[in-house]
Amino acid sequence: MRVATVLIQSFKRACQQGASCACLLVLCLQWCMPRAYAAADQLEIRSPYLVPVAGVYVLNAQLLFEVPSSLEQAVRDGAMLNLELQIRVGRSRAWWRDEVRAQLQQRYELLYHGVSQRYLVRNVNSGAQVSYPAFDEAIASLQSIEHLPVMDQALLPADVRNEVSLRAAVEVRSIPRVLGLLLFWVDDYALTSEWYTWPLKS
Repeated sequence: MRVATVLIQSFKRACQQGASCACLLVLCLQWCMPRAYAAADQLEIRSPYLVPVAGVYVLNAQLLFEVPSSLEQAVRDGAMLNLELQIRVGRSRAWWRDEVRAQLQQRYELLYHGVSQRYLVRNVNSGAQVSYPAFDEAIASLQSIEHLPVMDQALLPADVRNEVSLRAAVEVRSIPRVLGLLLFWVDDYALTSEWYTWPLKS
């Protein structure tokens, strides 16, 4: 409450001195809004593995990240949650640059469809999408990566030791309602995991 009072008093003084109230409002919201999602602080990758299924290596993994309670309302108000997976398959070499045999960037989007009042999770790469009645169900689907095709099994020689590296990033970008006409973007929520590397069993 004390911080808010100080901000209001500073805002009034600056306006009296001729400063642009719209600009000051932008700066005030820029200071306040990123803290709305300060509770979530890390993204972890758990139990990833790559297995061949019908001649194609598919990825399975669990993503652990906390979702602030205010994030659901932000999505309902028009914000979009983005999930990106970076996948590399190749061979690690001590004296030369690592050999990358396959590389994939997989992206997903979570948004709210107001007409149907359902949450949509869209695979950006393929265009496929699934709808969920609850925000928690949509988040759970993003946290569980199942049978994601990565590369053809024939592209990896069986007699070479290969490694898989995986990194994930979650981000929400939104336009505050009061600043919608100004197109002022604020990074509300962003998490990036460490690279997780493991040997690929042929």
